[in-house]
Amino acid sequence: MIQTDIVIVGAGLSGLSLASYCTRAGLKTTVLEKETRLGGAFHSHRMSDQPDGFWLELGAHTCYNSYRNFLDLVDHYHVNEQMLPREKLPFKMLVNNQIKSIFTQLNYPELLLSLPGLLYQKKADRSVDSYYSSILGRKNYHRVFRHFFNAVPSQSTEEFPADVLFKSRSRRKDVLKSYTFAGGLQSIVDAIGKTDAIEFLTGQEPESIERADGLYRVRLKDGTCYATGTLAVATPAPVAAKLLQAVHPELSGYLAQIQTARINSVAVILEKKLVPFQPVAGIISPNDLFYSIVSRDTVTDEKYRGLTFHFKPEISKQEDQLRRISEILGVTTAQIAHIVTKQNQLPALRVGHYHLVDKIDRNLAGKQLMLTGNYFSGVAIEDCVSRSLSEYTRVHATPG
Repeated sequence: MIQTDIVIVGAGLSGLSLASYCTRAGLKTTVLEKETRLGGAFHSHRMSDQPDGFWLELGAHTCYNSYRNFLDLVDHYHVNEQMLPREKLPFKMLVNNQIKSIFTQLNYPELLLSLPGLLYQKKADRSVDSYYSSILGRKNYHRVFRHFFNAVPSQSTEEFPADVLFKSRSRRKDVLKSYTFAGGLQSIVDAIGKTDAIEFLTGQEPESIERADGLYRVRLKDGTCYATGTLAVATPAPVAAKLLQAVHPELSGYLAQIQTARINSVAVILEKKLVPFQPVAGIISPNDLFYSIVSRDTVTDEKYRGLTFHFKPEISKQEDQLRRISEILGVTTAQIAHIVTKQNQLPALRVGHYHLVDKIDRNLAGKQLMLTGNYFSGVAIEDCVSRSLSEYTRVHATPG
């Protein structure tokens, strides 16, 4: 049996940020990750190993200067030296297979009549559909805005809590408002992954978790067993529910109530001359096979353009995905220089979610168990890091 101070299950940004806080405080930290790579939805696909090679994002794609806790990590690992500005480009809509400006799709009289609702409408305990249709107008909401809201977590957000998607946060004025890094957002993952003090075990997941004599015993599928005073779970909620069922059944029951949505992403890289539309930040298409197309155009390249299509979960066959991509771009599959697929999982939150989180947190009180992820206060990058920091400070002292 191997003794360690903390075992963290899951090496997405939530698990990695928590590992950083623990290691900086001198804790012997072991991170288990079932995939063969670190980062989870922080996944920058690179065409080559060259530092200046073309890359594009398969998951998270934008950071802001309001992400203060995330920026603390960036500063600590000196990734700020790789920071790049994102060019300001418009979002467009694909309507009847034609690229359209958002502004041409709006009903302005309805918008003007509805916007005063901002002064008195409250977000608390209301769904995205209920709140935003009341301040933007129901026709505008259904025709335009709901499709943009759906694009944020790549799923239907009509029943999402209205106060989850967009939050007001204080900004760091010494940092670019919107940025990425040379090599993509995965640069911060790479930096944390090089920390010698953290033991990373990829391609590994717990076979079972037991608790005895004040310790958690995490047994791997190969028979290796880790004994630790503190356990952290940084996986999607349903996975966390299964892992903790034997040791904390009540907590497991709460976690099992949180649903998730599967996102099928297909990224394509083409020569610039083959893309039939002007540079964009992204494209939203109402009632299409995908929720959004996220573009790499915000960081220009001399030769290539990259587009990531986030398909709906029922569109799982690659031939269907590539057929639609070819239709939109007007190219054959053979003309695409590079194709890569990725499947991510995001929480499908519902009104009343914060009451469930309160039950989870009250159940955690007094336990040497930390739970972190994107299913607590929101799905943004900053929400993940902030949750990891709050869980660390709940169980241990604030890191230096």
